[in-house]
Amino acid sequence: MRATTHQIAGVGLAVVAAAALEASTADAAVLVAGAWLGSLLPDADRAGSRIYRTRRFERRAWPLRILGWFARLPLRALILLGHRGLTHSLLAVAAGAAAAFALASLLVPSVASAAAAGVGIGYLAHVAADACTPSGVPLLAPLSRHRHHLLPRSARIPTGSLRELAVAAVLTAGAVAATLLLTG
Repeated sequence: MRATTHQIAGVGLAVVAAAALEASTADAAVLVAGAWLGSLLPDADRAGSRIYRTRRFERRAWPLRILGWFARLPLRALILLGHRGLTHSLLAVAAGAAAAFALASLLVPSVASAAAAGVGIGYLAHVAADACTPSGVPLLAPLSRHRHHLLPRSARIPTGSLRELAVAAVLTAGAVAATLLLTG
């Protein structure tokens, strides 16, 4: 799946989770931001992925550009693993959530749980979406290289296809509807 579809899935699930849990505004914002980041992290194993691109606010202020470069530096080693390998496993989901909890505990302890939950939601949404593609994902890596799929062969969604666009539209509509129902 494309990065935009992963972001829609991860952020949509986080918005619904925040509304269902009646999270505070701060926790909801951290949960959604964590899910956005988590939805991009599994593709850190690909050199050209969206996680490595600088954002507009980084380009406007050189200290933020330098900070972003240093923040992405540890991820660069993941490129050596190959795409849709270890970074698309349940172990990686747990490691991503644990790393978010540890980092947030150092910076802002009051939102550490929300940050970890958000990264976990976004990361898992990404892995689940890729498990719906013809390639599948190695859920149990590094214990097993077997690729798992969530859909039967005939229903799998090729990356960049019209079916993926339809799924993204349905996910967007569902997230908006669920949020309106849960908050209204």
